[in-house]
Amino acid sequence: MKLLKCVSTFLVSFILLGCSKDDNPPQALSQSDIQGDWFLVELNANEPTDLNNDGISNTNLRLETDCFSSMALNFENDTYTFIYPKLDFRGENNDELSCIDTLNTGSYSLENGTLTATTTIDNSTTTERVSVQLDNDLLKFTITRAQVNEYLDLGTSDNENADLETLEFIFEK
Repeated sequence: MKLLKCVSTFLVSFILLGCSKDDNPPQALSQSDIQGDWFLVELNANEPTDLNNDGISNTNLRLETDCFSSMALNFENDTYTFIYPKLDFRGENNDELSCIDTLNTGSYSLENGTLTATTTIDNSTTTERVSVQLDNDLLKFTITRAQVNEYLDLGTSDNENADLETLEFIFEK
């Protein structure tokens, strides 16, 4: 009986000490946290979209086309590579979708949860900024309407998908 009381006291003490409140705020992301290869697992639009014109709309655009299957990011030191499809809507009513994998490379920094990527293409330098989150092995960020239009190259298209407001990218390591 005495042994049972000792074991019970030990277990209660262990549980109470092990459940102490964690007053430490979450650590800020650093560049070393995101280094490595990341592969797209979800690409979520703010509203259901029918990219492949099969009559079925989805918010996860990976379910609409295999164009996004090779989409990947790699961060090393201060440089990054980004493989993504350049989408093109063709046809009489912009109802045909084609895609070609494109490679961007450049430099990046990560400060206060903001990823800044700078790329030079054809002697023109662009800088994009997005807020990123790291949740276990998932890297997430959302781009705005202006970035969506540039990424999808919708411009003044009559395509029904031209009104997307945001795209959420979720990559897995």
